[in-house]
Amino acid sequence: MLDSFLPSIQKKVSSRIKSLIGDSNLIEKSMAHTSLASSKMIRAGLLIASGGLNSNIKSDSLISMASAVEMMHSYSLIHDDLPCMDDDDMRRNQPSNHVVFGEANAVLAGDALQALAFEVIARDKNLSDLQKVESIKILASACGKNGMIYGQHLDIENENNPNLKKSELDNIHKLKTGKLIESSILLGQVDSGLGEKDLQNLKNFSALIGLAFQIKDDVLDVVGASEKMGKSNLSDQKNKKSTYVGLVGLEESISRYKKLTKDAISSLKKISFSNRANSKELEKLATFIIDRDN
Repeated sequence: MLDSFLPSIQKKVSSRIKSLIGDSNLIEKSMAHTSLASSKMIRAGLLIASGGLNSNIKSDSLISMASAVEMMHSYSLIHDDLPCMDDDDMRRNQPSNHVVFGEANAVLAGDALQALAFEVIARDKNLSDLQKVESIKILASACGKNGMIYGQHLDIENENNPNLKKSELDNIHKLKTGKLIESSILLGQVDSGLGEKDLQNLKNFSALIGLAFQIKDDVLDVVGASEKMGKSNLSDQKNKKSTYVGLVGLEESISRYKKLTKDAISSLKKISFSNRANSKELEKLATFIIDRDN
């Protein structure tokens, strides 16, 4: 099912992003360079799979929301790759944004993608005002000073930290990577009417999958092939990053992301969705996250 599901999402979201960005100046070209490069769009897939269980949001609005999430993710990658951050020269099987367009333009392109992510939600014709406000709140909270941004700060601050605890690394991963993944799933359930218990189980599923995703990335940075990863492998080691593999070793890291995914799926199965069959898409995506080779 995912063989057709994800490619379909990638095509629709890429088309929407392309139309939103345009191609009239250098900043737009810089924005497109990263956001339209080939990618898995797992976050978009999670959002639309989640939204498929929500009859209160139209499919076209889900594409808008998924486009917003993917543009926010692209913005974070552009900034993460900068020399003052992670200093990576390759991303998505092509030179990083700052390598092609220069550091100043890369910063501006990232800023523009972040703003456009919110704009596309605000301008959606099918979302109610309350749905727009809640969606923007979820996305802003995930990516702001207590979310992705703070996670990046902690990631930089703890480079080459031999005293970092596993709980502290968990927190870095949950903030830097997990929060946007969590928000993708929660955005699909805006105005869905899920009860408090079901919503908590969905949040548990989202948080566990987000952490599993980053631990898998830590593993792939060591064992993955650069051409499949779309960036140089061992970049975490080069940048003296604190990773699960560095902290607890390869085997325990693999064991941890498998356990997290198992627990996530267990939480998902506790949710009283009106159409249980449709939740299988989320379960398959959770498994795909840990089975992927890039």
